Amino acid sequence: MRRKLLFPLLLLTTLAVPASLNAQATYSEHRPVPNFELYGGYSYVFRTYNPNSTSYAVSGRNGWDASLKVPILGSFLGIKGDVTGTYLNGEPHFNPKAYFFLLGPQVSFHLGKSTLFAHGMVGSAHVTKNALPNLRSDNTFAVAVGAGLDVGISRNLAWRFTGDFYNTHYKATDRNVSEVLNSNGRVSTGPVLRF
Repeated sequence: MRRKLLFPLLLLTTLAVPASLNAQATYSEHRPVPNFELYGGYSYVFRTYNPNSTSYAVSGRNGWDASLKVPILGSFLGIKGDVTGTYLNGEPHFNPKAYFFLLGPQVSFHLGKSTLFAHGMVGSAHVTKNALPNLRSDNTFAVAVGAGLDVGISRNLAWRFTGDFYNTHYKATDRNVSEVLNSNGRVSTGPVLRF
């Protein structure tokens, strides 16, 4: 009995797989995944540090983040340019502004209207000068390695959630100032236009 069912089952499977692949190809030909991505949203750059041997603290700066991804190999691999501005407005005499300029590859995997991605970027970070004598305008190397999810709202619009290891190395003579300025993480969220 099993042998009698095995041949028709194999024949049906053999015919069904190409038909389903053809249906997917037809859908993707009519509705290709957009290759360019333009993003802008809220960003929080933070640092966790150990002020004493028994606890950890987090300091951070609010800001904005904008990026553009240009395709290299379709929607799978692209080059991403990222610009971020962060601001610390805690005290009247200490309000440095930091700007980050990064560039690097992004790999994307599409799940229906949504996209899961990972990126690695390097570039420069700049902090503006301030009233404090031990803090000058400074530039330093910056790196961001992370991943995120674009939750699809429509074919051309999504909402992004991103988390990064985000590292800078500003040199400040005051350890407390250095702890506030340098970072080791970033989270961002906002709308993505896909075209």
